[in-house]
Amino acid sequence: MSETPLNKLKNGALNCASAVLLRVDLVAEQSRLKSKYESLGKRLLRSLQEGSLDTLKEDVAVVELVGAIEENKSRIRDLERRCQKGLFSSSEKD
Repeated sequence: MSETPLNKLKNGALNCASAVLLRVDLVAEQSRLKSKYESLGKRLLRSLQEGSLDTLKEDVAVVELVGAIEENKSRIRDLERRCQKGLFSSSEKD
């Protein structure tokens, strides 16, 4: 059974909107990751200037930042895989 032109248009619009939202999520995660790296960099610079690098690994805020960075990187990898999967599946339909 073939799709009507209206259903094809609707499905195309839904696929496009889904792909756009996925990319928006990816950009938002990348922005969060950048801000966490900047925050970590500021703490690192302050420790370098104060000569207290040894205390950096015991700083709870730094440990939390490193954990959050790893979580963000994982979510970004997942979103990138989903974007790639979406690109390949839509090009296979054409």
